[in-house]
Amino acid sequence: MPRILMIVGSLREQSFNRQLAREIERIIGNRAEVEELDWHDVPLMNQDIEWPTPEAVQRARDAVTQADVLWFCSPEYNYQIPGGLKNLLDWLSRPTDEHDRTSPSAIRGKHAVICGAAGKSAAAGMRKQLEALLGILGVEVFGGDGLGISLTPESWQTDILTLEPGTQGMLGALVDDTLRKLNP
Repeated sequence: MPRILMIVGSLREQSFNRQLAREIERIIGNRAEVEELDWHDVPLMNQDIEWPTPEAVQRARDAVTQADVLWFCSPEYNYQIPGGLKNLLDWLSRPTDEHDRTSPSAIRGKHAVICGAAGKSAAAGMRKQLEALLGILGVEVFGGDGLGISLTPESWQTDILTLEPGTQGMLGALVDDTLRKLNP
């Protein structure tokens, strides 16, 4: 059974993108194992503390290594990748062997899917940048810059992600397409 690791680009417990990740997990159902990466305690990337690998970084690397697909659900901040998510990716892109600087990173060779829930932009800036960055890191991104979701006025008022029927259908199609690619 495929293993999907949800990586939410916001640390806020009830963020719209965490709610989106949970909705994706609901749609996946029992067709894959789904886990959400807890990266709240990953320190700022700093070569002075790179070795020995900080425990939080090692946990993140282990989770990424075990996953078949990394599914990113992220907001954008000022049309950019959130700083915390970029920091996590910086750690994941580093060599995993202290004595071999050419050793592969935990993220190289993985597959990924990108989604973003945000305002009118539907996280377009973040999605394009994340697709480009993941390509540089050696990650195959299914579906290009993925699915963007413009938050409804109701979502902004209630702080609860509300998906319109068309968006729900696109999300279901993205899940189905991703699972097909994992199980040809």
